[in-house]
Amino acid sequence: MLQGCSPALDWRTVRPAHAPGLQALFPCKPTQADRQVKLPALPGPPVTLHLVSCQVGEATWALSYFDAQEIGRVPLALAADNRALRDNLEALARMGSGASPVDASAVVTAQDVGPATVVGMTPHELSRHWRLVGRRPADSGGSVPLEVHAWHFSHGLMVYQATLWRPIPPANAKDSTDAVETFIQGFKFSE
Repeated sequence: MLQGCSPALDWRTVRPAHAPGLQALFPCKPTQADRQVKLPALPGPPVTLHLVSCQVGEATWALSYFDAQEIGRVPLALAADNRALRDNLEALARMGSGASPVDASAVVTAQDVGPATVVGMTPHELSRHWRLVGRRPADSGGSVPLEVHAWHFSHGLMVYQATLWRPIPPANAKDSTDAVETFIQGFKFSE
């Protein structure tokens, strides 16, 4: 019955612009946007952040990436990407719960699921898969639980973050784990 109510995933191969050799698998037709951002934890000039994303039901599937510009900035960029994601979740938690900045970090939990493994990626100890749980504002007021799976990885000087943002699935959701695995296993570098 749950299967019949959930939106269908229409998996397709995508080759994101400005991501040399990367092939990705998205469950819907993504759009791409680019913008200049300054990451506080990454010294130097702003970077062009590329974002490829799409939405199915209440789930958002995304890939963000940028050129770290120097090999020594790759570990800093991986750590900065991870910190920015947590900061975003904490900001959402504050919006939904009215929590103070001190309390917001307590409503976001992070679980290190292990190394991120993407075919052809550049191996790095900071390439990790994280499962984060927080809250987001609800349309009716208050907040609802939110789960984010995030994979941080690099290829050469390019730093990537693949994410799946969604409501926490029910324990008996059969396709929940399969969708997460299909998404990350669809990323591969041909170069």
